[in-house]
Amino acid sequence: MKKIAVIYAGKYGTTERYARWIAEETGAEVIPVREVSAEELADRDIIIFGGAIHAGTIMGIGTLKKLYPKIAEKKILTFAVGLSVSDKEIQAECRELNFTKQSSGFKRLLSGGKPTRMTAREEQFSQLPCWFFPGAYNPSSISGVDRKLMAVVRRMIEGKRPDEITSSERQLLEAIDHGVDCTDRGAIQPLVEAI
Repeated sequence: MKKIAVIYAGKYGTTERYARWIAEETGAEVIPVREVSAEELADRDIIIFGGAIHAGTIMGIGTLKKLYPKIAEKKILTFAVGLSVSDKEIQAECRELNFTKQSSGFKRLLSGGKPTRMTAREEQFSQLPCWFFPGAYNPSSISGVDRKLMAVVRRMIEGKRPDEITSSERQLLEAIDHGVDCTDRGAIQPLVEAI
């Protein structure tokens, strides 16, 4: 039987909920990203990494990138959780930002600002499969920077002409005001099947 680990990073419990659902379906061990190490993953056959999308970045992706050289030969699957993830354009932007863009501004600096070729490992990392799961938002549990970030998002959307606001943006405004829980256990099935 294959040994599976589900690593997750999130703030408000939604990503952990998906990680636990995946574990229930696959017999995997669930590990918060802050507790994971390459040594702990050495005997795992399959590694699933999931993170909440926060300002376009998948939380914990930096840890996965650091671990990657030591776990690259394993089967690695990823997922991201967010409110607007059903939008294919948002999925593409998220993939670009988190999997394809150069992880180091230092490389760009050394090349005089010109794009550099990806290493074989970076190319391999950029091809990791990623599933997108719908998240939840509870305005009463948000504070500090997150509350300010959502206020900025609101202003950006409301600053558009009414005919420019997409249906996804309208739904996001509704969620910011009233909250929403779009989590769906059924959404994990394609990932579970890939395992």
